[in-house]
Amino acid sequence: MFEAIDIAGSGINVDQTWIDTIGGNVANANDGVTPGQPVYQAQYVDAAAVPEANGPGLGVEVQSIELGPAQGQMDYEPTNPKADAQGEVAYPVVDLAQQMTGLIESQSSYQANASVMGKATSAYESILQIKA
Repeated sequence: MFEAIDIAGSGINVDQTWIDTIGGNVANANDGVTPGQPVYQAQYVDAAAVPEANGPGLGVEVQSIELGPAQGQMDYEPTNPKADAQGEVAYPVVDLAQQMTGLIESQSSYQANASVMGKATSAYESILQIKA
């Protein structure tokens, strides 16, 4: 009977992870490094339905956090203190438009799941009052 709360709660957990990874990607989008140094790798959430072996197969969970390209993109900035001898700086590959679209999607999903949890909780409380 309480599956609606569990399902919506699992969605909120995935949405929060998605929002957190987007925040990290946006915060690190302009972190240039000297070529040859490690570049920030964008993170992407891979979520899927909960397998039936772990229960009734209700809800979703984070399967993994996938990483974007490790090589980065080179920009010519000879005045940047991180530039190499050729004047290039390596930046992470982060598509800000894609990140903002994902943020809107994840926020909408979070709000929908929170609404479902609220409505289900109210319904269950009403049932308990009727039985009392």
